[in-house]
Amino acid sequence: MKGPCEMAGSKLLWFVSIVLDASSFVLTQEPPTLQSFGFPNDAVLGASVQVFCNLNKGKPPVTFTWTKDGQVIYEAEGIKTGNFNDRSSFLVIENVAADKIGNYTCTVKNTFGVDSHTALLIIPAPPFWKEQPKDTEAVHGQSASLHCGIGGYPRPKITWKKAYGTQSKDFLVVHNEYKKTILENGTLVIDSLKEADEGVYTCEAENGVGEGIQATVRLSVHAPPTVTSVKRRTSAKRGETAVIECEITGEQPLLVSWEKDGTKLTMPFTRFETYEEANGKGVKATLLISNVQRRDQGNYLCSVQNDYGSVKDVTALTVQEPPESPSDVKVISVNSRSAQVIWGAPSGISTSIKQFVIMFWKNSKVSGKLHQVSLTSTETSTLLRDLQPGNEYTVQLLAENDVGRGDPSDPVTFETKEEEPEAPPVDVEVEAADSHTLQISWKPPPTDTWNGQLKGYHVGYKVEGSASQLAYETVIKTNLREEKTLLRNLRPSTRYSVAVNAFNSAGDGPASEEIVTSTLNGDPPQSPEVKVKNVSQTSVTIMWSPRVNSDASVEQYVLEYVDTDQNKQEFHAPGSHKEYCIEGLESGQRYSIRVAAYNMFGRGDFSPSLVVITEGNARVPGYEPIVHETPFYFRLYFVIPVVASVTVILCVIVVAWACLKRAHYIEGRKAQLYVSYQQRLTYVPPSEISRDSRAVDAAYDIPWDVPNGGGSMGRDRSSYVKLKQGQNYV
Repeated sequence: MKGPCEMAGSKLLWFVSIVLDASSFVLTQEPPTLQSFGFPNDAVLGASVQVFCNLNKGKPPVTFTWTKDGQVIYEAEGIKTGNFNDRSSFLVIENVAADKIGNYTCTVKNTFGVDSHTALLIIPAPPFWKEQPKDTEAVHGQSASLHCGIGGYPRPKITWKKAYGTQSKDFLVVHNEYKKTILENGTLVIDSLKEADEGVYTCEAENGVGEGIQATVRLSVHAPPTVTSVKRRTSAKRGETAVIECEITGEQPLLVSWEKDGTKLTMPFTRFETYEEANGKGVKATLLISNVQRRDQGNYLCSVQNDYGSVKDVTALTVQEPPESPSDVKVISVNSRSAQVIWGAPSGISTSIKQFVIMFWKNSKVSGKLHQVSLTSTETSTLLRDLQPGNEYTVQLLAENDVGRGDPSDPVTFETKEEEPEAPPVDVEVEAADSHTLQISWKPPPTDTWNGQLKGYHVGYKVEGSASQLAYETVIKTNLREEKTLLRNLRPSTRYSVAVNAFNSAGDGPASEEIVTSTLNGDPPQSPEVKVKNVSQTSVTIMWSPRVNSDASVEQYVLEYVDTDQNKQEFHAPGSHKEYCIEGLESGQRYSIRVAAYNMFGRGDFSPSLVVITEGNARVPGYEPIVHETPFYFRLYFVIPVVASVTVILCVIVVAWACLKRAHYIEGRKAQLYVSYQQRLTYVPPSEISRDSRAVDAAYDIPWDVPNGGGSMGRDRSSYVKLKQGQNYV
């Protein structure tokens, strides 16, 4: 066994070992620290400088980061950074310029901490512009800042001057005073600008290194509009002319507009007139209201603006005698069939109110009936009754005194709460579409039974005689006069009971009477597969293959084609046919063709549209074929006058010749004319015989086309012709 001394020594060694291990652990967790560094004092512009950032304490790995004036350096032009080894980093600035002056910070970081050191790079440099002054525009009464950002070392001295003359020496130094301040960065701030602050300013800077710099800028102070004179209140008697004036100053151009109770007055109005009269510093605007009426009473706003601001001022116009409209008309406690209306008494009434009149009507596409209710002058509320649910109403209120009724208040619109529809849909029809589908159609209930806005319909159905409840499908309402839906996945050849009801936000209305209809025992044929067999300039031949999906054979086919003008044509073909030639088409035109089949259960769906373009070139709308120009002497406008002229000349010649011959033959022909005249009387009624030669000629013409009836005229055609030719001699 060990003695007491040996045991004590063993414990002491164990304790020392623990302390050493702990010390070693603490040393390995030491955060980094940097050695101080600095830039050389003799650095000059154009030279290169280099500094090292060395780790003094701390265990790698560590990360070095360089910043300039708080901004991270990302290998900027002329500045390079990098790690010399795992305990040192470097910064190199090549060709030192004025913009490289500043504070450079090296930051080191490891897992257990961060340390940094900053060195200032100072190089004598003449003043240079960081931000050159610019011409500035400001508004009267506000503040303006004239910037003069200058760099350089030593820090340049900045001086502001203001010109008061036209010579370069006519400048006064600007000092810090109650409204002019020169900030440390060289910015000149002028508060509460006035017209006297406008002018030319110069910023000068120098620091003893090189030449100083200066820049000249102009400060323009613009004047916003200001209302200098306006009457706060004015009045006019009914029928008189009200005058509202507003005098304004400010920089031209000044734009004046008028408002009444927040509504802009757009001229010309029937009784309103405005004009502006220019003066030395602004304008005098006047609003004239002729034949003032009660509705003209209110607040008139004179609004003026220019490029540098705007100003408004109000004149309250009071129209004497007639009562004003009741104020604060509101509708509260709106139910489905009633609503409470409250209001406040009019103000500024010269005579006491005898009564209030409330008017309300229903807003609808057809003008609603106007309801009027008279109330005592002490009432400030009333209850509107017998309203219709789910409808929009408008209410207005007016006051009446001994003079008459005032203008009504602004209309207030409210909507009564909805109730369930009172009537079912109408004209409900159920048809079998196929063996698994029923098509249901209906029309909405009468509008006055909706009690609100219809949201849609519930279509209920069940197998006829079944004890189960109706199954429902929801159909969202459309704006169409007739609604439709399909009930699918039904049992074939089964009788179903169908009913429809409408619903709105309040709930469901009553259902229509149940209609019983059976699904079909078979289905209409599917759409055939259609192909093009042949295409020519004026025809298209198509062929199709039926798809067999039921036991019922195809009875007929219907072909439909549509041209580019959306003109639709249909043809029918027997069920035994499998192709069809469509003729009479236009060349180069586009046609859309589709085919559907019929069987004993009805018509199936159309096939997908088949687009076909006939051969040849399409006729261009408005195209007219080119016709070679006809010579002018063959055109109608030349031929007709020439022919007419020739005809007239020939007629004149014939008449002249006839007159010449008349003198030679009149004696020799008298006997023959007398005989012929007696023969001619057998064809003319005696009453028509006259001594007038014109009557004789008319009578002579009667038998011209009559067949020969005997006598000398029938026997001797030549004598008849001679007589006809000799009529001009009578």
